[in-house]
Amino acid sequence: MQKAMDQQDDADGVEATLIAADSTPTEEMPISKVLSTLAVFALLPMVLLMWFGIYLDFIPLSVLYPLVLIVTLVVVWRQLDIGLPTSAGGTGVHATRAVIVVGAYVVMLASPLILGNILVGEMSLAEVEFSEDGSTMEIKIRQNGGSSTAVDTQISIGDWSTVEPLSINREDGFGDYGSITLTVSEFYQSNALPSNPYLLVVTVEGLEMSTTLDSAKLSRTITDVQSSTAAAFSTDDDDCGTKDSCVVGVALTGWAGLDTLGDNPPAPMPLAEYTLQATMYYAGSNVAIAYPEVTVVDTIASWDSSGGQYGSGSAIVGDWGSEISLEGSESDVMLNAKYIPISDWDENDYGCYSFVVEVTQLAPWASADSVVSHTSHYEYAEEGAGGDNPNNTDESWTKVTSCD
Repeated sequence: MQKAMDQQDDADGVEATLIAADSTPTEEMPISKVLSTLAVFALLPMVLLMWFGIYLDFIPLSVLYPLVLIVTLVVVWRQLDIGLPTSAGGTGVHATRAVIVVGAYVVMLASPLILGNILVGEMSLAEVEFSEDGSTMEIKIRQNGGSSTAVDTQISIGDWSTVEPLSINREDGFGDYGSITLTVSEFYQSNALPSNPYLLVVTVEGLEMSTTLDSAKLSRTITDVQSSTAAAFSTDDDDCGTKDSCVVGVALTGWAGLDTLGDNPPAPMPLAEYTLQATMYYAGSNVAIAYPEVTVVDTIASWDSSGGQYGSGSAIVGDWGSEISLEGSESDVMLNAKYIPISDWDENDYGCYSFVVEVTQLAPWASADSVVSHTSHYEYAEEGAGGDNPNNTDESWTKVTSCD
């Protein structure tokens, strides 16, 4: 009986050993496979995120980094078949693989912090970016491992200066950085173009950094204005009566921008803000056409179209060129423009006309009551034999030097 009981105990021991063996995962897996899996599914995604995460504007990096870590950890855990503890309903954990994976992730998480505390990078002046409307300017200062505690930063641009707090409390795919945002109108003085560049000097704890700002973004004062008209002609008897051809209206054009050499049109200024007044006078001071005031902000020109009498009421100016077409209600194929019919003029007799374009800007873009203007002159006349040969006559619209 005792021998039978001993045999039964031995059988129970063997069965328990088999059961324990079945619930403990085998450790047989080459270390090279573990390391290659970590390299492909853990390290590679983090490297890609480091380089290209800055371009993923739809999700903050502070959310993206931990999300990628969690996802890659799950993928690596499954790829290496590490398993789950029996207490969680699993069959056990491959201890060696689990230790290697956890250790690798601890190293990836701790490395930036350790390197940041031990190897603090040199501070440098990085990008200087203007807002889309040009109203503000952001200065980025980079320093990997830099302190998030704010320090006073001296900023000077020409004769203007200010002291602003700087904290290295942000990061992107290029590393750690801090930023300072300035309002452009606070330091703007005059056009940077053609020969007055703005030098930005930033001083942080004795370290001086400098760069020249984008001159095109800091040229906003209108220095040249031009004006022009072009006549629309007709040969239709309903318009001209007995004349061979006649003037049925004029297309008005203005230019506003940066003065250039010679008689060339002014250069465009995408960030200029101004109002433009266009008026055509007859015989000196009699108003023939009083065009609605045009307001230009960030390349968008707008005015009261008066129900289509003055075109669409909007145009693009300063983007690719400084020209603005002051539209009328009628279209002319030859002019490729909308003109103002002569029937809409307040004065439309033969004689000399002066077309004046005036541009006004407010501080700081120009001094108070600053007006830049241009006047062009045109002779409206009847030409031909006249007298007994009325059918040989026509009308002309000719540019002249003055109306004196």
